[in-house]
Amino acid sequence: MSEGVSGHPSHSRLASRVALVLGLAGLLAGPVAPITGAAGGLSVTTPYPAIVVEPGSTANFDLTVDATAGTTVSLSADGVPSGWTTRFLGAGTTVDSVYIGSAKAPSLSFSVEVPSDATSGSKTITVNANGGGQTDSLQLTVKVEAAAGGDVTLKTDFPELKGTSASTFNFGITLKNGTTSQATYAISATGPDGWTITAKPSSSQQATSTVVDAGNSTTLSLAASPPTDIQAGTYPITLSVSGGGKTASVDVAVTITGSYSLSVSTPDAVLSTAANAGQEKTFSLTITNGGTAAVTGIEPNATTPTGWKVTFDPAKIESLDPGKTQTVIAKIVPSGDAITGDYNVTMTAPGTEASGNTVIRVRVDTPGFWMLIGGALILAVFAGLYWVFRTYGRR
Repeated sequence: MSEGVSGHPSHSRLASRVALVLGLAGLLAGPVAPITGAAGGLSVTTPYPAIVVEPGSTANFDLTVDATAGTTVSLSADGVPSGWTTRFLGAGTTVDSVYIGSAKAPSLSFSVEVPSDATSGSKTITVNANGGGQTDSLQLTVKVEAAAGGDVTLKTDFPELKGTSASTFNFGITLKNGTTSQATYAISATGPDGWTITAKPSSSQQATSTVVDAGNSTTLSLAASPPTDIQAGTYPITLSVSGGGKTASVDVAVTITGSYSLSVSTPDAVLSTAANAGQEKTFSLTITNGGTAAVTGIEPNATTPTGWKVTFDPAKIESLDPGKTQTVIAKIVPSGDAITGDYNVTMTAPGTEASGNTVIRVRVDTPGFWMLIGGALILAVFAGLYWVFRTYGRR
């Protein structure tokens, strides 16, 4: 009897331990099951039945529909607040039913678009599934809060670019959707008058909007081309996005250094003259700034035949504004022993930022040449008179 009595507490303790282990196993196993509307042959479940969003954003619920293989399940939603938009999405397409075959259940989601004027508070929407003679329902909660979390931001690593007016300036800008919902963002950009500015997703040549999932980022491309006649300076450009009840903008700038161009010509565009050997000949040149920025430190010079000399007045132009022309007098002195003929003199106008040049043809005549010409004319006159008297003097 003592043995039977002494063994009874041992059995009791063992039974208690078994019950405790089974109870803990039941507690640990409980949270693993997804939220479901009902048990049975047809069920619709979601891992997250309550979502918090901001006004103007979208709540997305992942759904799993289980049913007897070979069954088409129709889907519907009840209790949708006025002004809200809901849709079932399968493979990126709006659907209103799903076919459950022998394979794994297809991916399915339920999208709830909350209007931007929605008031704060919780709304319950019921998802209904009907197929194979069975029904199931699932209650989903959308809680609207004015600041449910996160914001939309724009950022660029290079907020200012520099170049000439002939350049196209390209900015890479990162758009981050820091909110809790996917959103479609419209893209726009503004800049100075006369500029050509385009803003688009980097992955598309023609799109003007982009879809960004919650917590994700995408890259935008901003291209800016200035007008050719723009003056040097810094010009601001703003890129903006709006969507999901949010707006964001980023400011960038382009610094135009200007284009530099110098040309050398004459007031009448005649690039030739005549001079006597050893004698000074003045000749007018025009130096024109055809660029969009001032050219400084212009010092005219000439490349001449050996023994020639050319000086300029003024000898230096401190600065020549864009679109302006400066007249310079070139004093050309051919070599004293230059023979008669045509010579090329290259007139150059080098500046700090640009340079221009032209070639002037100089016809050189020598004094001895004119003396020969005069003597030949005198001899011709005397020869003529001699012929006249000889021919007609005897009559």
